[in-house]
Amino acid sequence: MKPETERLLQQCRATLLQYSAEQLNTLFVSWFERMVGEETMDEDLDDLCLLLGYGIRSEHSNILYATYTAWWEVEGSLDADGEFVCLDLASLQHQLITMPVKQFQLIAELAYQVCVQDAKTDNQPCPPTGHEWLRALAAWLSIGAQEPFYKGTWRQELPTPSLPPQKPPQQPTSKQQRSQQRKIESRLVDQAWQRGYLLLEPDVNNQVVQHVQNRCKKSRRPYICVQKMESQFATIQVDLSTIRKIYEAEGKLFSGAPEPNFTPTDEMRQRLTAFSEQYKATPEMSYIEPFTLSPRSDIFMLDHVLQENVPQAVQGFMALWPEILKQYNVQLDARRAAYEARQRELEEERKPAWLKAITRLSAQGPKTSDHTTEAPLPLPADWPSLLSKEQLGAFLTFLKLPASSREIKANLVQHLSTHLETDKNAQALLFEIFAIELAVPPWELETLLKCTTTERKRWTEENKLPVLGHGSFRKAGSDHEYPFYDRRFILSLTSSDIELWRNEHQELVRERRRNSAREAAARKKAQSNEKQLIHDK
Repeated sequence: MKPETERLLQQCRATLLQYSAEQLNTLFVSWFERMVGEETMDEDLDDLCLLLGYGIRSEHSNILYATYTAWWEVEGSLDADGEFVCLDLASLQHQLITMPVKQFQLIAELAYQVCVQDAKTDNQPCPPTGHEWLRALAAWLSIGAQEPFYKGTWRQELPTPSLPPQKPPQQPTSKQQRSQQRKIESRLVDQAWQRGYLLLEPDVNNQVVQHVQNRCKKSRRPYICVQKMESQFATIQVDLSTIRKIYEAEGKLFSGAPEPNFTPTDEMRQRLTAFSEQYKATPEMSYIEPFTLSPRSDIFMLDHVLQENVPQAVQGFMALWPEILKQYNVQLDARRAAYEARQRELEEERKPAWLKAITRLSAQGPKTSDHTTEAPLPLPADWPSLLSKEQLGAFLTFLKLPASSREIKANLVQHLSTHLETDKNAQALLFEIFAIELAVPPWELETLLKCTTTERKRWTEENKLPVLGHGSFRKAGSDHEYPFYDRRFILSLTSSDIELWRNEHQELVRERRRNSAREAAARKKAQSNEKQLIHDK
């Protein structure tokens, strides 16, 4: 640090030490509160709190925080109120005396930021920097820092050193400013509530609008605002979305439901039309009538209403409000019922085929399959791996056999296998419920029927092998589908059926060959006759 800088800082500290402890506390608290929310001063405020023995007490929780950052991260960022408190007022001057000059520079920087803030607020030049700032700071502090730095009255006449410094001005703190602002907002909200509508004047901010809207929602009333126009006219806007907010608050609207719209009945439309016609300033003027509750159009508006007729018009609309609310409630119940019914349908559609089959067969009463055969059909060797533990448990429960969810899958398989050996109907039900899971893929079908791939594809195209569905696999970067077939039908086929299909195909091939031969002979004869005619000519 340069000697001149150190000398000027010592001079500023000496000037501050002429203040009493109470005056120092008033000045420091005022400066600290002016810097609340200024991110560039966060670290400096923390250091000064620790050096001078200040903390921040929360008015909400009464917790005393040691530093500014600790308070801001917990409560300050949530717009909670806090108060800077000197932990030991009697030792404040001692802290200032024993503070190293390099640390006292933080106080000079704090004072500079306060003066810059004052200058920017009133569109005045910012204070100087460097040594010139420190000289000016010492002079400004010597007269008590009574007024903003930029006014510079301290330059014209400085008091003699023997005179005690004057008491710093009682400037409103940020806490006091916020309290005053809240009182103004509360007064505007009360006025709007007494009138029945909010008059949009220049001093009405978004906070006032939000408070009025919240109060309307709690009281199940529409939010109505009035905007004065040129001359003696005004525009009345009624926010019909208040209806939606009311039902949202009451839990009658739920996530995923369609956006509710208010559609007036013919009778209500006529009453609204008559109401609007009554308050037109001139017969040529019309009103906007967007009777929907969507983000783009949810305002009922009356344009060019005489200002003297505004209170009467608001009362006229409020007379219609109970009927509007009742009608919307009926429409909402109908939409909710339709939505819930559709959700049940979608939930039913999303159920797997095997679960739908169990539900259907359970509703039919006695569990008898339409596909029971005299001889039991052989299950595939890997059938336990084709069915999940959930499916096995559900099927055993369907058969009214004991099945615990705590049982391991191997025990469920063993239990079902034992039962299938003695109950042909249970086996038929197994094939019916899990037709897709036990379906035959193409490669197994060719083994069971002892046919070629060409024959399988031909019989599939001829609908001799009905397809249950399709599976897919990925190869060479693309998806390929394959059909799978009902195992019950495949196992019911005999060698005679296969031989009959083959004979039919051979007969069809022979018939096609005979037809081709006849067509070739006819073409050859026609060509010969044509040549003979040409030769005769």
